[in-house]
Amino acid sequence: MARCRVGTLVLLTVTTVALLFAGGVCFSAPARDSSRLFAGSGLPKHRVSDGRDRPALAAGASAASMSASQVYFTGIGWYLMHFVVSIGNDSIMKFLGENLPPFQIVFLRFSAAALVLLPVLLFQGRSAFKSARLSMHAARGLLLALGIGLWCFGLNLMPFASCVVINNTMPFFKMLFAQLILGEKVGKQRWLASLAGFIGCLIVFNPTAATFQPQSLVLLLSACCFAMLDIFNKKYTASETVTSMLFYGAISTAAIAAVRAIPHWVPVTTSQFALIGCLGVGANFLLYCLLKAFKYVDASATCPYRYTEFVLSALAGFFLFKELPSKSTLLGSCIILPSVIYTAYMETRATEPEKEETVEA
Repeated sequence: MARCRVGTLVLLTVTTVALLFAGGVCFSAPARDSSRLFAGSGLPKHRVSDGRDRPALAAGASAASMSASQVYFTGIGWYLMHFVVSIGNDSIMKFLGENLPPFQIVFLRFSAAALVLLPVLLFQGRSAFKSARLSMHAARGLLLALGIGLWCFGLNLMPFASCVVINNTMPFFKMLFAQLILGEKVGKQRWLASLAGFIGCLIVFNPTAATFQPQSLVLLLSACCFAMLDIFNKKYTASETVTSMLFYGAISTAAIAAVRAIPHWVPVTTSQFALIGCLGVGANFLLYCLLKAFKYVDASATCPYRYTEFVLSALAGFFLFKELPSKSTLLGSCIILPSVIYTAYMETRATEPEKEETVEA
C-alpha cells in the first residue's frame, strides 16, 4: 500500500512539474536584458553612458545610486533575512504539529496570511487586487502545497536527518531551472559553492543509508517543487505587485490544502489560533523578503546561501536556548561559511563598475 501511494505521488508530481516546466517557457515576462548576464554576476546587465554593459540595478530607482556590489549584498541580505523568519515559522509549526495535522496547519497558516493582508489591500484600493496572471498564482499555490505535502509524506517514510539532506538538493534543481527557463548564466562558482554547502550539510546531519533508498524520490520531488516555486517568484516579481503575489499565493495554497485539511479537521484552541496568526504574519514577511531578494539578484545567485540556514539555526539555538552546537555542526559550518565567502567574492569581483560611470535614465 505504501509503495502504491508513493508511486501515485511520484506520478502526480512528475506530471505537474513537467506541465509547469513546459508552460514556464511560454509565460510572458517583462521585457529586460536578463537573457544575457554580466559574467560571473548575479545581476542582469544595463547599458551605461560609455556604451558598455554593466550589472542592472534591478530594484529600480531606489538602487540607482548603489554600486553593483551594494546591490548584490542587499539582495543577499534580504535572502538571509527570509531564513531568520523561516526559523521562527518552523518552530511554531513544529509546536502546532504535536496536536494538529500537517495540512490543517498549512490551511490555517495561509488563510491567516490572506486575512492579515486584507486590510492592507483594502487600504490601497481595488487596484491592489488586480493581477494579469491569476493562473500563475494558482500554479504557485499548487507547487507550494504539493511540495509541503510530499515533504510531510517523506517524513513518515525516512529518518529526519535523511529528509533534511535530500531536501537540500533544492539549490541544484533551482540552478538548472534558472538556466533553462530564466536564461540565467549559472557560472561554475555557483555550482562549486553549492556543492561545498551540500557537503557541509551532509557532515551536519550525517544521514543514514536510508537517504539513498528509493523512497527518497518523494523528497527529491518535493525539492523540485520548491525550486520551481522560486523560479516562478523570480520570473514575475517585476511584473506583479508584491501584495498580489502575497495575497493570491496565500489564497491558492489555502484552497488546495483545504482538500486534505477539512476531512481530518481537529478543533483549534484559542492559544493555537494566536500562534496561527503569528504564522500568517511570518508567512507574508518570509515571502516578502524572498521577493525583495529576487528584485536585486538572480534566483541562481542565492543557491550557495541556502546552506547558511544551518549556521543561523545553530546560532539561534545557542543565543536563545543555550544549546551548544555539536561537533558535526561546527565542522559543517567550517565548510559552509568559506563557500559562502568564496561566492560573495567571486560574484562581486568582476561586477563593480567604475565610480564615475552613471546609469542612463
